[in-house]
Amino acid sequence: MRSDSTTPKQNSAALWIYFVVSFVWSWSFWQLAVLTYPVLSIVGGFGPMIAAYGVTGWQSGRAGIWALLKRGIRWRVNWRWFIVVWTLPALVLLMALGLHGILGGALPNSPATGRWGLAIGNFFLVMLFGGPLGEEFGWRGYALPAFQRRFSAFWSSVILGIIWACWHLPLFFISGAVQHELPFGLFLLNTIALSILFTWVYNNTSGSILMSILLHTAINGWAWVIPILPSAADSLRPYAIATALLIIIAALIVLVFGARTLTGQVDRATSSRLGRQC
Repeated sequence: MRSDSTTPKQNSAALWIYFVVSFVWSWSFWQLAVLTYPVLSIVGGFGPMIAAYGVTGWQSGRAGIWALLKRGIRWRVNWRWFIVVWTLPALVLLMALGLHGILGGALPNSPATGRWGLAIGNFFLVMLFGGPLGEEFGWRGYALPAFQRRFSAFWSSVILGIIWACWHLPLFFISGAVQHELPFGLFLLNTIALSILFTWVYNNTSGSILMSILLHTAINGWAWVIPILPSAADSLRPYAIATALLIIIAALIVLVFGARTLTGQVDRATSSRLGRQC
């Protein structure tokens, strides 16, 4: 095992502690939100981030916390990845709605029509309070490198995707939550496919948590602009089509880039280094 001063030290026990803290924090606040103030659901969404910084600080002190923070603002990556993380989710959603229409489904009206200023502002709100900031320092910043030290990038993505989906479980029983209108099995497949996509981006951008935050923001933000959820489309089919498309994209990524690292030849050394620094 190799570690250095710029990377949080991790072990199996610490990883278990990280997941326990993430789940207990989030599930507790989501329950409180139901019983008291709904705004507490936002606080619950920061469980993975709180856990990541808490466990990192406990293990590696200020140096580890600073290293985690620096990866969260790492913006110097190939500019093509900015295009990928911002446009790929929109293309998937547009294709899902298009296929839904071809199959005879009615196309829903976008809430962003005529209100593009509101749509732009919504992306910032989504990034800050809608999941990306609160989750990605944990899922991709802490857990993914730890898993990749032990497993291939593919299996790390699958395992993390299952855990990520299960973390959302209480939301399936909370009226008004996005997950409340979705079957868990389909959501699970969607999340695993997305987890592979996140790993691909993370491993090809030198472990930039910022790029994962932007990808998460694009996924959640475009879903408001291009509505595919049952409440908007009056049908589960657009979401199911989008899930199928994500599975196809994930399979192509694995086939093209390799299940071991999910990264291009130029960045294989970087991916190997990230996997060891845990």
